[in-house]
Amino acid sequence: MKEITDEDYKEFIKTHNEITIENVKVKIGQPKKIVEYQPKNFELETTNIWSFPERGTWATHQGNFRGNWPPQMARNLILRYSKPGETVLDQMCGSGTTLIECKLLGRNAIGVDINPDCIMLTRDRLNFNYTPLDPNHPNVTIKTYVGDARNLNLIEDESIHLIATHPPYANIIPYSKENKVIGDLSAVHSIDEYINGMREIAKESYRVLKPGRFCAILVGDTRKHRHHVPIAFRTMQAFLEAGFILREDIVKYQWKTKTTREKWGGLTKVAEECWVDIDKTNKKYYMDFYLLYYEHLFIFRKPEDSEDIRPFKDSMMWSNNQQSNNRIRHTKNNRWSKATPTNSEEFETNLNPYGFIYIPKNAFPKLPFKAHEKLQLKIDKAKDCVIITSANCAHSRKDL
Repeated sequence: MKEITDEDYKEFIKTHNEITIENVKVKIGQPKKIVEYQPKNFELETTNIWSFPERGTWATHQGNFRGNWPPQMARNLILRYSKPGETVLDQMCGSGTTLIECKLLGRNAIGVDINPDCIMLTRDRLNFNYTPLDPNHPNVTIKTYVGDARNLNLIEDESIHLIATHPPYANIIPYSKENKVIGDLSAVHSIDEYINGMREIAKESYRVLKPGRFCAILVGDTRKHRHHVPIAFRTMQAFLEAGFILREDIVKYQWKTKTTREKWGGLTKVAEECWVDIDKTNKKYYMDFYLLYYEHLFIFRKPEDSEDIRPFKDSMMWSNNQQSNNRIRHTKNNRWSKATPTNSEEFETNLNPYGFIYIPKNAFPKLPFKAHEKLQLKIDKAKDCVIITSANCAHSRKDL
């Protein structure tokens, strides 16, 4: 990560009056004419179906950055899941929508993007003075970095109160189309490669987020060969694997769908009523699927330290190891201490089909054991937890 300050931005606009996102030129460094700093008639959403027909244009919000989420969405998340003076992270900040809302709502913010042009555009849209009438409005600090969401090396563990971000959906919108950026997930054509990237982002999100707080991520799906590709649900799985608990799945209606509208919109008007046995040999273009007009906004919660997470097992990662996984109580930094249970029995291989207990990958470096060290697993029924001890420790099997 490399910090880009307001001074860096001012130096940049001395020699640049535009940046390129995808293949679109966006002007920067120009005087801003702000009509209003806050939205009119704004109301918080109360259901899990969100729809914003008109994108908000208060402050410096604009609609000339394709694929950015509406400020109404960022505002809902910030107001619901953070308090004034707390810190919000958007590690794929694009044009800075989340950070603008943080400035207006009195939250500190950190914005990260792998594309340097996006960070300059974000700084450009943050370049306005805002003096609210509320004397209790906190003075905020907003920092921006060029960096990879998979490696937030300048952000400390458990320092973030809310994560609110909108990643690219594989290569649906290639943001660095003209100016190639190494590592840009919007340039990835392989869905597997994209999901692997999201797994790393999920792990970093879990690391920097404070226990008990929330991570919101907006993701959409796509089609390949006329079949649905569930990018959103695979992304959700990646975040559950990292240790998050799913709190909400909000469906957002999409109003601005450039590719869908331009490529397929006309064909819907001449599509056959029945899509069974369409004569495809004599037709170059035909319609036999529904247009995608939604996105998923997943809101995840990071468990509290020492929280009993078993009540939320149906909102967590599911796998062949689920039964074993649900017996584990979340502890700070996933550390396991050596203990002598009062009522224990040997760990049974039928606890799950494979005879092993699941331990999250990111917990291994923090476990108080050496690599390849033989371990003993015990169930303490009295305390209802699993005890992990070294086979070489002072306690013998009969002592346990």
